[in-house]
Amino acid sequence: MAGGCPGRQVFLSGEGDADAGIFVFGMLVGAGIAHTYSLASSPAGVGANGPAIVMIGLLILSIIGLTMRETRAA
Repeated sequence: MAGGCPGRQVFLSGEGDADAGIFVFGMLVGAGIAHTYSLASSPAGVGANGPAIVMIGLLILSIIGLTMRETRAA
């Protein structure tokens, strides 16, 4: 969806690609949120809230996938 790996997006944003710049900014904000709310893992182990957030994310994506699929016309 982003058109390549995150490293490529960093280089594209440096070349002036605005979409890649937004992608990189989103990665930084997401990392900040994950570390602020103890969702990220560390060398000490998995964060306290990490597994619960992964399950919530999978549930939300499953609901989106099931409700947005195309149906065949009868």
